[in-house]
Amino acid sequence: MRASLQRYGPVAGVAAAFLVLFVLLAPSMLARDTRRDHSAFRKNAWGCAALAELCRRGRPALKVELLTRPLDDLGAVEGLLVILDPERPFAGAEVEEIVRWVEDGGTLLAAVEGVWADPSGTPLGRPPAFVALAERLGVQFPELGKPANGAAPAPGSRHTTGVRQVAIDTNEGVDVIPEPPNAEDTPELSADGTPVLVSFPRGRGKVVVSSDAHMFANGALGREDNLRFVADLLWRNAEAGSIYFDEYHHGFGPRVRVGSAPDPAPLHRALLVTAVGFAVFLVGRAQRFGRAVESAESRRRAPREYVEALAGLLARGEANRWALEKIAAAFRRRMAAAAGLPGAVADRELAEALAERQGIAAPETIRVLGELEAALGRPTVTSRRLAQLTQRVSDLEERVAGGSRGVARKLGGR
Repeated sequence: MRASLQRYGPVAGVAAAFLVLFVLLAPSMLARDTRRDHSAFRKNAWGCAALAELCRRGRPALKVELLTRPLDDLGAVEGLLVILDPERPFAGAEVEEIVRWVEDGGTLLAAVEGVWADPSGTPLGRPPAFVALAERLGVQFPELGKPANGAAPAPGSRHTTGVRQVAIDTNEGVDVIPEPPNAEDTPELSADGTPVLVSFPRGRGKVVVSSDAHMFANGALGREDNLRFVADLLWRNAEAGSIYFDEYHHGFGPRVRVGSAPDPAPLHRALLVTAVGFAVFLVGRAQRFGRAVESAESRRRAPREYVEALAGLLARGEANRWALEKIAAAFRRRMAAAAGLPGAVADRELAEALAERQGIAAPETIRVLGELEAALGRPTVTSRRLAQLTQRVSDLEERVAGGSRGVARKLGGR
């Protein structure tokens, strides 16, 4: 039993760790739709934390409020109310309170994703969150002929300064049936002639509706002219200098400040790193299959062994021949320099030039050069022969470098 536990225990531990991790992460992973999480707390590509920061740092700065309670009492809300693709459905009391607040003079900016009307596109098959409010406002979202990836300011839009193209990602347009019938809507943004963002009056207030919420997200603000268009849209409609983001319908409960909301993503990453580290620890501590291999004892070699190895290496590498090649090349180079000739000159020409300029007999020079060439032509060079040739070369070089021409002739005639 103990042996089986030692062998299979680490594997069971790794499996148990990943099972616990799955149990902890599964509820939030199945309940959250990351693509639709356009919360002002989120800093991922789909979140809108950059939008909230833009409002706080713009000129003039907007007062940012995050509503983490049901929208059934908007009496204290004075400014622009922003609802970006809610994930939680609106209750009947909330819908009526939003409509009443707008009719009393409030300004509402609502945006949804193109999948909002598809029940299969919502988490766990829940009904679309925006249906009740859209019907009460008289807004419909007809399907476009093809998905739109870009839109331009519609004729008559006030948001056209410096805006040529806005990056969007939607399959639907916006169609408004305002009340009363004589209150016409104004297209602000259109894709291939179909409005995708419109504004229309409602009582003493105003409603701005978009069929694309991703244009407000962190990952889209830097594309095309999205930042300029969105900033102009917000500052023109936030007349009271305040902007309220609906966070309650993104799953947040009590009122919290920007950046302090419980984002499950860091927790998920921390748990995953912990599980992987624990798995690596278990595998590292695991007992290996098979018998352990004993390592040979290391011993220090005697100095004699190093000397013998070096001597054998020199013998195998023909060190004598290599040394003779270097000596012959250096000798020819020095003799040619003394004769005022290039190094690649023929032996006879080199000998005659040395005889003329240095007084050394040409036969002697030819003999030394011939002996060097003959020795290099043999497979091996003995140490004795190497010493003899080195002595001959050294004597001839000393005669060239040292004595006068007369002394050199005298020595050469002997």
